Amino acid sequence: MICWGERNCCGVFLDQSALDRCDCLRDYCIRDYAPEQRIMVQELDLDDVLDHLYLREDEHLSELDSMLRIRSIPNNLQYEKELKQIIERLAQRLTELEFDVEIVEVKVNEDQPTQYVIFANYFSTPAKNVMLVYGHVDVPDVGETDPWTHPPFQLTEVEDKLFGLGLTGSKGPTMAWIQALDAWISRTGDLPVNTKLIIDSTRLSSTETLRKLIDSRKDFFKSVDLLIGRTNLWIAEKLPMLTTSHSGYVYFELEIKTKDKDRTKFRNSMDSNTNSNSKANCECLSYRDPMSELCLLLNTLTDTKNGIAIEGLKRHVLPVTQADWDIFCQAEVGVQEYKEMTGATSLPHEQSQPEFLRNRWCMPSLTVHSVDQNHAVSHRDFNKPIRCVSRFSVKLVPDQSVKYAKFAVRDHLNEAYLRMKCQHPAFLRVLDQLSPLNEARNAPFNLAAYRAYESVYNVKAAIPGTVNICMPIMNELRRYCMSNVQVVGLPFCSIHMNPHQVNEGLARDEYLKNIELFATLLFEVALVPPECKCTEVPDFCYEKGKSTDTDFIRIMEPRSYNTHVLYEIDEKEIDRTKPVDDALPNLRHVLLGKEADDTL
Repeated sequence: MICWGERNCCGVFLDQSALDRCDCLRDYCIRDYAPEQRIMVQELDLDDVLDHLYLREDEHLSELDSMLRIRSIPNNLQYEKELKQIIERLAQRLTELEFDVEIVEVKVNEDQPTQYVIFANYFSTPAKNVMLVYGHVDVPDVGETDPWTHPPFQLTEVEDKLFGLGLTGSKGPTMAWIQALDAWISRTGDLPVNTKLIIDSTRLSSTETLRKLIDSRKDFFKSVDLLIGRTNLWIAEKLPMLTTSHSGYVYFELEIKTKDKDRTKFRNSMDSNTNSNSKANCECLSYRDPMSELCLLLNTLTDTKNGIAIEGLKRHVLPVTQADWDIFCQAEVGVQEYKEMTGATSLPHEQSQPEFLRNRWCMPSLTVHSVDQNHAVSHRDFNKPIRCVSRFSVKLVPDQSVKYAKFAVRDHLNEAYLRMKCQHPAFLRVLDQLSPLNEARNAPFNLAAYRAYESVYNVKAAIPGTVNICMPIMNELRRYCMSNVQVVGLPFCSIHMNPHQVNEGLARDEYLKNIELFATLLFEVALVPPECKCTEVPDFCYEKGKSTDTDFIRIMEPRSYNTHVLYEIDEKEIDRTKPVDDALPNLRHVLLGKEADDTL
């Protein structure tokens, strides 16, 4: 048989033996090269990219303005066209950058707008790291009574400060990433890192749709080395805080409902016309409706002074290091600011700012999300709900166990139920759960982000070991990534600026600096030598990418000992090749000797 090899250039005759093969079959891997030989980017490339960014500052702001003008409000049929418009524009923008783009449309119910998710992939070469950036473009609706002093759905510049809804929380970071990627491709024709993007249109309302899509697209995540998210943790003027720990949670549902016989007894007691000393009225007065018992049980979960009141739920928490205490002391955020933000008159652990931040950032907490009631059909029972449901969640931090948290909550509610002599059946269910995540502070990509902030802002970023941020979607995204994937939260704006708040704003230079930061981060990530992924992603090192200069297959050198294989050579090598007459012996010389020409 004739083997044409992997590059269709061989033509060597082979038999059926497995040992008889030509050298054009690929059997090298990236691990066969030294770490310093795997880096394919130069500092001069970064300089060209940054120069390109400086020349296009006004164009970047104009493009951002066009995105802010689109009212991408989820869960509102009135803005369904706008939501689709911004997704299509972003998809077109990424297609122009040679990304492979897929728009997924999900229609949950007929009375709800369609949900959109963009999956974009730029694969340059297997000899580069793979980075996944998560972003979203949805914004909340703005009421007529909201005290905006600037138009929320456009970019307004006042005294070198920018204002617009979504500038710091959704559209701003997403556009900054796209503009940084565009600068690299425009100046170098390629990206220094294999890049994937996921852009969601319903992040503020629900991530359930995206979570289902993640399960159905496992191959999209298999090769990812680094996950990037956005935070607002510039905790001081010159102190960004990179987060390496992500909290988990357990989402509970507590239901209490009346038994049918109790409901009949209460209705009969209300209909009776007996005097106030009757036995029926005494039973009525001692009757406790489900809503009352639900409130009693919920009140046992938290304490106004110490926060969460469930015994044992603060166990297995990583101890705060001295370096983290120093970060708490440097943070320019106080208890009074949180009081004004939440409208609370008092907060747990408000006596000390470091202690307050430790309990807020490093300790578990409990939040009640909703309390619902179902009325009976009869108007007589209108003020007495027969079924009440509450949903609450417990935030978990490293190294807490989901299994232990479920046990602690169930045991606490069971003890409170017996102590308060509750009468109605209670049901506790777990609707969702997610384990917390903790990573090493000095991991390679964390240090790459540290160098990027130092290069752009001339500051030393803080990398705490126990501070957690609540971004559950990042834990979901990493489930099908590489086993050693790292998750980094990049501070985009000040901690004083909450995303989507009234008069959401950012300094002009700060937005442009963020674009420069993202471009520099791509360079720093490219300086981390990539590792072989073939053990988890079979034959990943042999996949073909968009790059023609740095593709791992094209930089292989032929073996010197295999002389019977013909390799393709380019025109320059042909020009350097010696003439055949000089390279091969002449028949006259073989028969008569080299002196034959001299004697004839």
